[in-house]
Amino acid sequence: MSTPLMLSQSPTRRSYRTDIDGLRGLAIALVVFFHVFVGRVSSGVDVFLLIGGIFFFGPQIRSALSGKSLTVIQTLIRLLRRLFPALVTVVLVSMVLVWGIYTEVRWGAVGKDAIASLLYIQNFNLAAAGQDYAAIGSDVSIFQHIWSMSVQLQIYIGSILVIMFLGFVLRSKPWAKKALVWLLIAATVTSFIVAIIENQINQGWNYYSPLSRFWEIGLGGLFGMKFIQSPIAESRRSWRLPVGIVGLGLIGFTGLFLDGAQQFPGPLTLIPLAGAALVIWSCNPETVAAGQQHEYVQDYVGGVAAMLRSPIPQFLGKISYSLYLWHWPLLAIATYAFAGGGARVNVGGSGITATLGVVQGVIVGVAVIAISILLAWATLNWVEVPTRQKTKPRRSWVVNDVGYIKNAVIGAPARAVGAVLTAACTFMALFGGVWMQEVTIRTNQVAQEIEYDPELYPGPDAILHGVTVEPETPLPAAVSPIEAFYPRSGADGCTAFFEDEELILTKDSNGSSEPCAYGDVESDRTMYLFGNSHADHFLPALDVVGREYGIKVFLLAKLSCFPGGGPVRTDGADYPECDTWVDKAMNYMRENPPTDGVFLISTRPTPTTQGPEASPLGLRRIVEELNDADIKVWALRDNPWPQNAAGALNVRLCVAEGSYDPNDPARDCGTERGLYYLQDNPAVQNLEGLNVTHVDLADAFCNEERCPGVIGNVLVYRDASHVTNLYSQLLGPTLGERMFPDGQLPPLSPAGEPNRHESDNSEGAQDSPDGEQSPENPADGVDNAQ
Repeated sequence: MSTPLMLSQSPTRRSYRTDIDGLRGLAIALVVFFHVFVGRVSSGVDVFLLIGGIFFFGPQIRSALSGKSLTVIQTLIRLLRRLFPALVTVVLVSMVLVWGIYTEVRWGAVGKDAIASLLYIQNFNLAAAGQDYAAIGSDVSIFQHIWSMSVQLQIYIGSILVIMFLGFVLRSKPWAKKALVWLLIAATVTSFIVAIIENQINQGWNYYSPLSRFWEIGLGGLFGMKFIQSPIAESRRSWRLPVGIVGLGLIGFTGLFLDGAQQFPGPLTLIPLAGAALVIWSCNPETVAAGQQHEYVQDYVGGVAAMLRSPIPQFLGKISYSLYLWHWPLLAIATYAFAGGGARVNVGGSGITATLGVVQGVIVGVAVIAISILLAWATLNWVEVPTRQKTKPRRSWVVNDVGYIKNAVIGAPARAVGAVLTAACTFMALFGGVWMQEVTIRTNQVAQEIEYDPELYPGPDAILHGVTVEPETPLPAAVSPIEAFYPRSGADGCTAFFEDEELILTKDSNGSSEPCAYGDVESDRTMYLFGNSHADHFLPALDVVGREYGIKVFLLAKLSCFPGGGPVRTDGADYPECDTWVDKAMNYMRENPPTDGVFLISTRPTPTTQGPEASPLGLRRIVEELNDADIKVWALRDNPWPQNAAGALNVRLCVAEGSYDPNDPARDCGTERGLYYLQDNPAVQNLEGLNVTHVDLADAFCNEERCPGVIGNVLVYRDASHVTNLYSQLLGPTLGERMFPDGQLPPLSPAGEPNRHESDNSEGAQDSPDGEQSPENPADGVDNAQ
């Protein structure tokens, strides 16, 4: 039965909106179903953000202006008591499962994600991972879904601080509430504009940014203050059902027709949010006439409201928070376990049935949902409810109120709180140790690489010169942290990230006076290594060449920015920063020409694919411009991008998780040569007639049929396309022989320049005179840039 409320009564005393609990249940059902069986983003999280705003901003503004409600500290404690215990429980249980099921190679990354989740910074962690090539070919984080909780808490805390401060300052003003509401409107509109702009510029950051997501919560707050307390006249009852059905349709079908990962929180997010608003409005209380002089308000129990108040949506709504926390780790772990670890593609892009097959996928998916619901129910009753404050405490500053603290930690809730906090502290301590262990492993790994036995680990010599060895544990050890596989440029701060448009000319991202120079750093002969991360991962090889032949190698590198490859990242996103950076690099090299040319990668797969190889037409323009400035080019054919039937193949994980068998070509954690390499180097035709020396190292990565993941007991790839620093280093002597087949540099002319030459697609180079120039040392340009 609904509870009538006379219009003269305060609207804040209206009955609890159980229909909104049902809407939460619908939202979490969409989230779970789409994650498990569709493999893409639904509109459920966005509905959660809107609902959160409805119940957040109104009470916070009233509280700040009353001067009699909770203090900032009390508000934050109350908020964390509702959210943190369940999160800690899920993280701890998930980590136990990871330790038991995942291989050691994954522990460190999962642990870092867990800590980021417990600190509510997982959104920033994922945004950074999207700009880090360690993420390529690796699995989706089992705590990826915590990004939304992180965004929500960041927005809540920031808003609480601002509202409380302004409420204290403006409390005595008659227009104080109106000012705070207008401030919320301005912040919401600003955030919406930011989301639109960032959607076009940097969607990877936009998706996780609290600045871009604020408008969804802010819109909920504005809707709640304006409409949720407004009863609908009984005469408009006929509108409710069609409005509610339209709202449900907008929510339910958004995930089928929109790619939320690419569109949200941009303007198309208004579609599911409008749907949620329509559903809530259609369920608003109604005014009912009681004679000619009186009318009263009662809950509306028909239409969509009746469906949302039914047992299943209500049950799902009550467990929605815990169900959201549980379903994704269980899905990721179950998919990993049943898919055979890293041997097959993992969940995150196309649903569990595409990974495990229809029959097994449906069985495992249903089991994941059932277990998640059971655990969510248990977490609600044994963790969430016991740790909540059951009554609103008296206003206090907490820190100097012993009575408040005593009342807050007495009784059964205290035992639950104590258990959760103890577990959290234990977890933090354990993974603090894991991080320290990773530092130790990395240090030992570096020493191991320096002192490796070339007879046991010949690397490319095994495939180039037929050196035979007994199979040993591949170096670098596949269980080492990913940082152990990077070239020195990363630690030196010499590589530009996605958002960077400025050249990084000195170490520590231009924070040092030491130039980003390698090879023979005392030499007057200079060369540029120019391009993306695939140019960068050949830095160890070119460093060896520079030391051997007396060349100082300057690095100009930016992630995913292939010169002339077009303003598109490897994930298909627009990349205008690349064009800007390339233009600046070209100008810099023209103003500071090298004595021995520019070294770059001349082939790549098409964006978003692993092969076959191609040489972008735009690269010819780049080389022509360099040649016009009397700068020759060394064009290296890229290494293969490993793949199997499931797509990109993370070689490091394949080896670490037991799929590697050196005696079985089908289990060499590599790829078929024909899947990537064409019969002829496509760059030769693309760059025909230009001053280019083509360098081809395909035979250092592949035999006639296969491109193994381990060669000469050395791990070739750190992920699904990038070469490990050790294998690159071992390629150095061969690279030098291919660049300078006579064993020495071209002689400098009397003006101090090298003789220019062209070359065909050979494993050496044929010299021929080609003009003159008077280059300056690029180091002078570096010094002038300080």
